[in-house]
Amino acid sequence: MDFEEIVIPTERLSFPALAAGEGPIVVCWHGFPDHPASFGPLAERLVAAGRRVVAPFLRGHHPSTFDQLPFADGLTLAADAAAVNAALSPEPLDVIGHDIGAGVAGRLAAGWPSRVRRVITMSVPPPATLRHIFDDPAQQQRFFYLFMFQVPGVAESLLNSTLIEYLWRTWSPGLSVPPHVLSMYEDPQLRANALKLYRANFDRSLHDPSLSSMAQATEKPAPIPMLVLAGAQDGCITPDNYTDAATGLAPGSRVEIVADAGHFLQLDRPDEVAALALDWLR
Repeated sequence: MDFEEIVIPTERLSFPALAAGEGPIVVCWHGFPDHPASFGPLAERLVAAGRRVVAPFLRGHHPSTFDQLPFADGLTLAADAAAVNAALSPEPLDVIGHDIGAGVAGRLAAGWPSRVRRVITMSVPPPATLRHIFDDPAQQQRFFYLFMFQVPGVAESLLNSTLIEYLWRTWSPGLSVPPHVLSMYEDPQLRANALKLYRANFDRSLHDPSLSSMAQATEKPAPIPMLVLAGAQDGCITPDNYTDAATGLAPGSRVEIVADAGHFLQLDRPDEVAALALDWLR
């Protein structure tokens, strides 16, 4: 997919993004360890169907924003997404989020529903059900990296290409890490910011106090129906973690387990994911 790099000026930050196509906008938020360009195969299919795809870099994940991550909690990222939508259009926009981006999309829909038309999340259950995910010891083992990232020095030493290749290989069996992802994570400033996102799960000093009044609302089910996609072969968050997903979703939502897909299902099965996405966005 041939993307152009654009900058989206907002009241919060100027967000670098990859963009392609013309037509109604679909905003796509990436996760970890990943890059907006990994939406390429999905974007190619959305563009062919008459959509414009805009895939921003998460705050702190582009050289121009490395020093712009004082707070790294999920609510900060959702507020960023609301600002991006407002800057791109006065009308509500369609949003797709993968991995960390799934949390961004879910919290955006819960906290700023007027900014969202249709929502699709991939590879992470809805925010309102995530508190139960740590109840399973096997899932805690799969989240070893999350706990490892809390240890100063150890995390900085071990977040390298070897770990990233291992995570991709384990999460989506048979899938190789794209060169753009490895290149992105070569930068120590970006790695530090990625660790900060995970440390914000436990460190309240990394939460923006100006957004605290919205924290409760964004962890509740969004009022907007969502399409939740998961890979049947996901080695990070297994499909059984979606059994109770409906309790965290608005009526009219759907959960789809994509066969023969891992965590990076938009790369594993782009045709199937695009078909599901286009049907939902219509």
